[in-house]
Amino acid sequence: MSLISSRPTTTTLRALAPYRLPVELPRHAVRWHTQGPADHPLIRHLRAAPYPRQGPRATLVALGDTWRPELAGLIAGAVDTARHDGRRVTLVHTGAGGGSLLRGLAAEHQVEASCLQLLSTGTAALRSATTLLASPPTTDDLLIDDTATVGTTGWRPVPLPPPARLHRDDLVLVTGGLGGLGLAVAAGIASAGAVPVLVDRRGPEDLPPHLTRRLGLLRHAAPDTRIIAVDLGCPERTRRLLGGLAPSSVVHCAGQVAGGTGRTLDTDTVTRLVTAKVDTLHNTVAAIDPRRLTGVIAFGSVTAYGAHPGLGGYALANELLRRAMARLATAGPARHWCTVEWSLWSGAGMARQVARTAARRLGMVPVPVRRGVAATVDLVGALRSPEATSLPGALLVAGVRAGAQGSWARRPEGLPGIDAELVVPPGADLDAAVTAVSEAAAPWLRSPPTGRPAGRVGLGSEALLVRASVHGDRVECTVAPAADPTAPPIRHYRFSAR
Repeated sequence: MSLISSRPTTTTLRALAPYRLPVELPRHAVRWHTQGPADHPLIRHLRAAPYPRQGPRATLVALGDTWRPELAGLIAGAVDTARHDGRRVTLVHTGAGGGSLLRGLAAEHQVEASCLQLLSTGTAALRSATTLLASPPTTDDLLIDDTATVGTTGWRPVPLPPPARLHRDDLVLVTGGLGGLGLAVAAGIASAGAVPVLVDRRGPEDLPPHLTRRLGLLRHAAPDTRIIAVDLGCPERTRRLLGGLAPSSVVHCAGQVAGGTGRTLDTDTVTRLVTAKVDTLHNTVAAIDPRRLTGVIAFGSVTAYGAHPGLGGYALANELLRRAMARLATAGPARHWCTVEWSLWSGAGMARQVARTAARRLGMVPVPVRRGVAATVDLVGALRSPEATSLPGALLVAGVRAGAQGSWARRPEGLPGIDAELVVPPGADLDAAVTAVSEAAAPWLRSPPTGRPAGRVGLGSEALLVRASVHGDRVECTVAPAADPTAPPIRHYRFSAR
């Protein structure tokens, strides 16, 4: 029996790297109400200026550069208040994060919300932020720099590294190593020639039967596999049990997932999710001997972007993981750090337990375990090479299946925010498809579609390609024959935020 399924698949992987994309957005005077420290730079700036006589009302939640557990309650409270008084909620921070939690809770309760990150607290940036407190919701933070330039996260395609062979003297530490995803990654590492070290809060005796079988296969194929049972959320125990370990690489798969609406997602649950992702990373890196450490890969999730009702806490944990990795890249012990934010895995991973329905609705193509593991091993190998500086510090990786319904362009499957496209089979409900594609591209849409025919008809007799493109606060949607995507559009639609 193979350690990893070798079943043939037509699914390939697409990797994207983030970059700062300049955007132009409508600006308004806003009648604000603030929550946060009085000495926050933006709050001081607002209170020193005349209060607007008119304009939309917004609750401003102002955070600093560090996330603290109590901030989850502050954000949840602002959303709950907004449900009753009709305000929108705008989160402004200087590095703490929290936008993913706000977007998830706001989507649950149909509250308008947006998030700004100040890259500078100079006068120009503060003036710019003041006029964007009622900006249209986006799938990631709006970034404002010291020149008052506004940007958000754009994505560019990048190649994944070529196949890699690891060395027999390489120790690769896998956190969450006894979970389904961790065992799959460990099997790939062992097959590539290295020694996996599985670190998990459970011991082998605590595993369910299907994972016990997989662990037995791994130990049979790779007898040098090591297992360390420790709760990585406890710094003292982690130092005691990992202190003498000198891995060449770390693959951080540890984490927990929990779904719940804003009424049940309490601060303790959010803190537990963040601890399982972020604190365990810090404790692991602080405990191991760093002399041979070349690279650290952290498994994140696309849920860090967009609005995910019921998954706000899990999304926040993944957002804060990416931010933690970015900070470690500037001062951590390894030479190279890479956060890989995955789409849904088929047959492994945690988010799949709660996201299957949403995945089907959005047309997500799951990442096959075999391809995901191979890409991980290749990344481990690439981070050991002198050319690793060419790898981005963050990647977004998703499955792609050519011609399948739900095959999105330019963005990974089901991830909202930029352009999207969908192949619609003959006889399908075109209006429903247009709405779904446009909402996938921009979940902040408020107005119904308006469409106009452009030439041809015969929509029920051929497959169609529906495309949506985001332009500021509106979405342009076109319909063309799937067999000839370059042909003149059959129909045009326009959606707007107002």
